Amino acid sequence: MPPLSDHLFWDVDRATVDPGHHAPWLVKRVLEQGRWRDWQALVAFYGKPRLEEIVTGLRSLEPRAFAFCRVWFDRPASSFRCSASTPFPHQSASC
Repeated sequence: MPPLSDHLFWDVDRATVDPGHHAPWLVKRVLEQGRWRDWQALVAFYGKPRLEEIVTGLRSLEPRAFAFCRVWFDRPASSFRCSASTPFPHQSASC
């Protein structure tokens, strides 16, 4: 498990989080609630190619995290799964 901020695990027991099995949940949590050092820890742990695979497959992502990922991975919005569906139809320009 990468060293991550305690506040990311406010609702779960850190010991029960499997970084392999729970990777999408963990990455989404860091993107939306983590600090820069948490993101750096994920990059070191998973590597950029694996993170790209995880992030582009997420069903939803907050607008700020989505914008960050588009720049970080240098990918168009259409390459993210979350841009293909809108969980809240009244929102735009987000996942």
